[in-house]
This record gives sequence, structure tokens and C-alpha cells, in this order.
Amino acid sequence: MPKLLLIEDNEHIQRIYSEKFRREGFDVTTARDGEKGLAAAYQNPPDVVLLDIMLPGIDGFKVLEQFRQDPSLHAVPVFMLSNRAWPDDVQRALQLGARRFYSKGSAAITDIVHEIRTECGFAKLLLFAANLPAAQPLVQALAHPRLLITVQTVLAELRAAVERGHPDVVLLDGRAASAVVALQQLRAVPALAHLPVLAIGNQASTFARADEVIPTDIADTELRHRIHRRLKLEE
Repeated sequence: MPKLLLIEDNEHIQRIYSEKFRREGFDVTTARDGEKGLAAAYQNPPDVVLLDIMLPGIDGFKVLEQFRQDPSLHAVPVFMLSNRAWPDDVQRALQLGARRFYSKGSAAITDIVHEIRTECGFAKLLLFAANLPAAQPLVQALAHPRLLITVQTVLAELRAAVERGHPDVVLLDGRAASAVVALQQLRAVPALAHLPVLAIGNQASTFARADEVIPTDIADTELRHRIHRRLKLEE
């Protein structure tokens, strides 16, 4: 899964953003000051950084400069998030190489997540499964640095999760008793007509309205390849 480094000293904001990005499928690491943020980046290079300006010790601008000057971190996309959002601050951040600048006072966290996903080219899959233990092996099998995976286990919440999360693909685990009903519900929504829905199951006729059915007996060897190929993810 994509690794996000959040460098933010406000504990409340750090908690809210960490929880949101984890729910969206990111592997989140946090740091409360610039020095620790850089140390975390060197130790485990992230796929994307969300960076505050006003930090203890070195500020966000100096952290951004370090990212842009270091060959090992130069290509990592950095997004700024700060209460200090005067035009000069925004201009400086963009000149230093920030992808985008978000104001804490006006930018919605849902929009930030969606824009980072789009800007970085991350694909997103929503997995519908009977429960989290059943979903975990599938999540592990599909793991990819550019693939965000979210899990839904409650049928009544599936449609809202799809409409809110805008996944590129929905995968139904046929072991879930309500998987067939889930497929029927998604196909009944005109706005989701072009959303690819795949299913894992042995009875292809049961999931006749799915875009693709992956037989259970070959899922261990074929699932990763078929999903990644559909999402155009390079191995």
C-alpha cells in the first residue's frame, strides 16, 4: 500500500488526518517536527508526504528544501498543509517544489485525500468481504505501492462507501453470504453502471452481472495478476 509520511505537530490534527488516510488505504507514519520527519523519510522513504509549515525546530520550508536537494527523496511528492497560508507562503512552497498547498482552515480532508490520490496516480480498490479476518489474506495478496485498498463488511453501508470513496474497482468475496445481493445493489445504481465489479466465486452464473468472475480455486495464483492488470499497475 502507498506509504504516507505526515509531518504535523498538532496532536489533534495529526490524529484526524492519520485516521482518515489509514481508512483510505494508506500506510501512515507520523512525525511531530522537521528533524524527526526527515529521519523517518530517510529510514523508510515514503510514497507521498503531507507537511506542515510551522514546526518545532526546522520549519516545513526547510524540510521541503531537504527533500528537493536529496537525490534519494527528490522525486517524493510533497503536499503542504498549514494555517499559515498567506499568498507569499503558498508561492514559496510551490517554488520549492510542493505539489499543492492546502489551508487547514478551508480545505476539506476528503478533498485532500482525493487530490493526493489523483495527483500521485494511486489506484483504489474496494473489497467487500464477510469480515475483516476473511479480507486480510486478500488485502495482503493484492498489496502494491500504488494501490489503495479499503474493506467494507456491512452490506447496508456498501453503496455509500462506493459513492463516497470513488474506487476504480470493486471486488466481491463470494464467501460473503451477501455478496450476490451486494452485486445486485451496485448494478441497480445508474451512476455506478460503468464501475468495474469483479467477484471471487466458483459459480460464474451466480455473479453473471459481474465484469469478471475469478474462480475460487485459482484465486491464490490469479487474483493479484488479474486485478493489477485491470488497474494497469506495474509489477
